[in-house]
Amino acid sequence: MTGNEIRQKFLDFFKQRGHLVRPSAPLSGDDPTLLFTIAGMVPLKTFFLGEKKSPASRLTSCQLCFRTNDIDRVGQTSYHHTLFEMLGNFSLGDYFKEDACRWGWEFVTKELGLSEKRIWITIFKEDDETYQIWRKIGIPASRILKKGEEDNFWSLAQVGLCGPDTEIFFDRGKEWGCSKKECLPGCNNCSRWVEIWNLVFMQFNRDKEGNLSPLPSKNIDTGMGLERTASVLQGVESDYDTDLFSPILDWLKGSLPENREEGRGLKVISDHLRALTFLLGEGILPSNVGKGYVVRRVLRRAYRFGRRLGLEDTFLYKGVPVVIKMMQEPYPHLKERKEEIISVIKAEEKNFQATLSRGMGILERVISDLKRKNKRLIPSADVFRLYDTYGFPIELTQEIAVEEGLAINKEEYDKLLGEQRERGRKFKIGAVLAKGKTKELGAGAVLAKGEAKEFKAEAVLAKEEKSGIGKKRPVLESRVEKEILEQLKLKYNLDAAKIFQGYKRLKLDATLIGIFKQGIEVEKIAEGEEGELILASTPFYPEGGGQLGDKGKIFTSGSCAEVLDTQRMPGGLILHRVKMLKGELKKEERVVAEVDEKRRKAVARAHTATHLLQATLREILGKIVKQSGSLVEEDRLRFDFTWFSPLTKKQLREITSLFNEKIRENLGVAVEEMSLDEAQRKGAIALFESKYKEKVRVVSIGEFSREVCGGTHLSSSAEIGVMQIISESGVAAGIRRVEALLGEKALSWLEKKEELLQKIAATLETGEDAILSLIKEKNEKLQAQAEELKRWQKRSVKSEMERLIRKASQIRNIKVIREKWDGLSGEVLRETAERLAAKLKEGVVVLASAAGNKAFLVVASTQKNFPANKIIKEVCQIAGGSGGGRWDFAQGGTSSPEKIDEALKEVPLIVERLQDKR
Repeated sequence: MTGNEIRQKFLDFFKQRGHLVRPSAPLSGDDPTLLFTIAGMVPLKTFFLGEKKSPASRLTSCQLCFRTNDIDRVGQTSYHHTLFEMLGNFSLGDYFKEDACRWGWEFVTKELGLSEKRIWITIFKEDDETYQIWRKIGIPASRILKKGEEDNFWSLAQVGLCGPDTEIFFDRGKEWGCSKKECLPGCNNCSRWVEIWNLVFMQFNRDKEGNLSPLPSKNIDTGMGLERTASVLQGVESDYDTDLFSPILDWLKGSLPENREEGRGLKVISDHLRALTFLLGEGILPSNVGKGYVVRRVLRRAYRFGRRLGLEDTFLYKGVPVVIKMMQEPYPHLKERKEEIISVIKAEEKNFQATLSRGMGILERVISDLKRKNKRLIPSADVFRLYDTYGFPIELTQEIAVEEGLAINKEEYDKLLGEQRERGRKFKIGAVLAKGKTKELGAGAVLAKGEAKEFKAEAVLAKEEKSGIGKKRPVLESRVEKEILEQLKLKYNLDAAKIFQGYKRLKLDATLIGIFKQGIEVEKIAEGEEGELILASTPFYPEGGGQLGDKGKIFTSGSCAEVLDTQRMPGGLILHRVKMLKGELKKEERVVAEVDEKRRKAVARAHTATHLLQATLREILGKIVKQSGSLVEEDRLRFDFTWFSPLTKKQLREITSLFNEKIRENLGVAVEEMSLDEAQRKGAIALFESKYKEKVRVVSIGEFSREVCGGTHLSSSAEIGVMQIISESGVAAGIRRVEALLGEKALSWLEKKEELLQKIAATLETGEDAILSLIKEKNEKLQAQAEELKRWQKRSVKSEMERLIRKASQIRNIKVIREKWDGLSGEVLRETAERLAAKLKEGVVVLASAAGNKAFLVVASTQKNFPANKIIKEVCQIAGGSGGGRWDFAQGGTSSPEKIDEALKEVPLIVERLQDKR
């Protein structure tokens, strides 16, 4: 019986018994306490707890699960996996123990055809009811084992759902057993016993203190491992020999170099590749945090095992079609994502190739040194350096250490990491204090270069400060306390859902219910003062969802306040930061609130364009694209999204073309309110599912885009006018950023580009169409002149070589040549130094060339006792520059050419000091 047949037979069996068949829920899940779906009942947890109503009281599913708690045992046993399928039937206050046991027995013996005599049962030692049920079914008392809480009392975690359970074991026979006198179900020393099914009687909830409280109803939660069951029915010892793994193993064996085969490595790779295909198929991309970090770890682990098997090049991505062909019948979505999954794995493998090569070289030297000294602990400084400087994951270092019989000190490593993060925190504080001072912040980013991982966020901050579109904007930091806001709500009987009236109106009369200056409530605000106003209702949109808050004015017949910013406060009240331009405003006064219409339209243009951009990216790049952040300003947007590599010029052209095509199609923008479930059924993208209320606002742009969104929008795509992408960059691992201009700003940007092109054409005295060919022609002439200059320089320098050798200084027993030229190319300088060193046989050559405000230096040495890399460092330091290289050749530079003569004078002293150290 194949894996597909077992899966279908199970679902059909329980469907015939009144169970609703549920599809496998996403591996990413929506349980805030878990990174992934780790068991079949996880997607049903809210039903068991009574938090949500189940669509039926009887449910069945084949749930994909992903765990890494036993990742080190994958490949070492026949049944440990990261990804596995869990067949399950569930009862929510419907049937209980007797039906669960009876149907379990019927399915195992009648549907799967397993011998009754080979079935053994384990139960919780205090569960006499279940014991009597199994005896009633016909199981002899000798094949029913009573066990303690550690074996037969199931819980999802230390806190939460739990209950006694009973397990169904299959006995393969004594020939599969071990030498123990009593080899019984649960034995870990042999492969005789296979736990097929676990029936959990879910009836308690355990709190933090360990107390058990009864659930609203008695429930059934069962789990049958598909892979284990397949191994029994297909008569093989290992899950890896079933049809759920064997095609991957066959492909892997065919990919290995001759005479290279390792059982565990093949199993690890096949397991991890299955997991990666499903994880990436859900759009969970590799990154340095959360779920993405786990994906990256699994991928890199699989790649390293491939390297151990002799697979030096990228290879994992080639196995994706094998996995998809094997699994596409029950999971057809994998076929649709095939190319995206392949692309991500290939890119990630390439990135890790260099990291692994560098890191392994360093780690191997450390391990070799330790073994030579008969030591067993890898220094924490080395472990941290591998991670911090070379991006070598600690899990990988730890795994390799264990393989080599060594260990690492995780506590010391964590301490070093903590110190690094503290330095990063202080840097961040400095960045905030230096807000607006982009030069100082940029310098900080340079200083932090050696700590790039921890300071990545700060480097991004510095970068954003320098760019126009990403410039950090001061957020409204109100000192108004929550208690005061709540009192205002109660006093004026305000409904948070009705305060904002700005979707349809940009001007309205309202009551001024709160005035604050520096967080203190006051009765009035006068001309020239700044403060914060709260209205009983307002047309001003508060900042949210990446969209900036509205600006405008609040006025009466004799006074006017400019609204500088708008923010939503706790409890739903909206705060308007204002500057009084004229007169004064008093509390409880009737005012007119009017939004800057032109600015609102420009911001709405950017927000609608953001939705259109996401839909376009998903159309061109694939559904793996997901929004990870945005900024919506006046006629400009910044959009961060999940993607694994820089976009190509071709992709950017396709995105721009399709986007502007959708503008020309004049797609209508429609807004509807509905439940989140209904929105998702209609295909709406929901970015923050856990934060949405029961009713959500869905914005559709024709049939091309549909998103859950609370922002303000246009009425049609044509109102965007035109879109122009002005930059594409990476902001973090697996996250790309697109910045774009819209409408008038896009046109202005294009006009400036056209104006620049015209100026270039005028300067070159040619037409715009001929600019490129003319520049190419001029470059070719310049290159030819440069080559001619090099030839002339080589002839000139060659004629001086004998003179330089004759005038070489004798520093004790070694000759030293030092010379300076003006305008000599770096290539010629290097060649000259190497030729002179070769002629000296025993000597040191130090040459320099100055041009403009820069100078280039080289050192060539024939003796390891006089290393060129040490000499160049000292020479460059005197010249106000820096340099480095090998013992035999090194080079450097300085932006203070006037110091070259002084530096060359010091060369004999530097060489003497090196002689003294010998």
